[in-house]
Amino acid sequence: REPMATSTPTRRNPFIVGSWVRGEDFFGRSTIMREILEGERHSIWVLGARRLGKTSLLKEIEHRVQRSRETPFVALYWDLQGSGDARGLGETLLSSIEDSETFRRSTDVTVDELESLPLAEMLANLVRRTVRSGWRLLLLVDEAEELLVVGRTDPAILARMRRVLSRGGDVRSVVTATRLLARLDDEVPLATSPFLHGFIPPVYLSPLAADECRALLARGSFAPDEVETIIERTACHPFLVQLLASRLFENRDLAATLEQLAADEMVANFFSVDFQTLAEEERALLTEVAREGARNRRELALGTGQGEEALEVPLYGLTMLGYLTRDGDSYRLTNWLFERWLRRRL
Repeated sequence: REPMATSTPTRRNPFIVGSWVRGEDFFGRSTIMREILEGERHSIWVLGARRLGKTSLLKEIEHRVQRSRETPFVALYWDLQGSGDARGLGETLLSSIEDSETFRRSTDVTVDELESLPLAEMLANLVRRTVRSGWRLLLLVDEAEELLVVGRTDPAILARMRRVLSRGGDVRSVVTATRLLARLDDEVPLATSPFLHGFIPPVYLSPLAADECRALLARGSFAPDEVETIIERTACHPFLVQLLASRLFENRDLAATLEQLAADEMVANFFSVDFQTLAEEERALLTEVAREGARNRRELALGTGQGEEALEVPLYGLTMLGYLTRDGDSYRLTNWLFERWLRRRL
């Protein structure tokens, strides 16, 4: 008889595309996590572009707080997506409490005792019960752009929410959102202080640092030159790094994978939606650089019809979010894939 052939077991693809990560799958972000957990601010807006890892950041913070014996916090992750109005906010908050056995056990809170309360009373009750249990509440609010929708239907609820969320040392509120959240105070003016008062200036969630990106890519056992090419072409954008690395892991042809990604409709749609979350003056700056190449501040002012001083804030934001890079006195597009998409769009 012929001996049975044995096949070499296929190694599992170690890259995760399209979903949040935590624990051993989470890389980097130590500075921003330290600011959230150890800093002085009690209201923090983490501003990041789409798929830069905002949900993963909150999930990792929740994960670490739950496992820490030294933290003063008990964490609650609250996803606002799809809330729509005050009632929807209440339902998503109850779902968050229901999903977190650690939070319920730490605070002795039950969903049954909260579900009949209006949202602001529900939040106030959570803070009181957390403090009574010897903790401070770390409220991790994801998809905070939803507050724009809620505010248009019920602006009063934002004022009541803000009153609870600004209660100093008892509660630390961390909200994540794209640039769109900046419209909140203009579109939903409150009779009292603006909702985002205290949350501004935002903390920027930038792309991964190069060494963080290398640590992630080490999972794929790629050649050193392939790693450096991935870093250069993706500008360390976590979603694009994971997507490119995942496909490269399967086919081991970097040039072909890059071309596939540059022509991929899913990637194009991601860039298109992401581009629309930016302010008009930011889109104008990126368009000018895509059309003309690297531009200094004076050239950008002339090309976009904006004053040089007015460019300071949008240029800083676009640099922090990973769209632009300083190159001497000039600014150039950082991400090769985004640049390909934007030039094709023009």
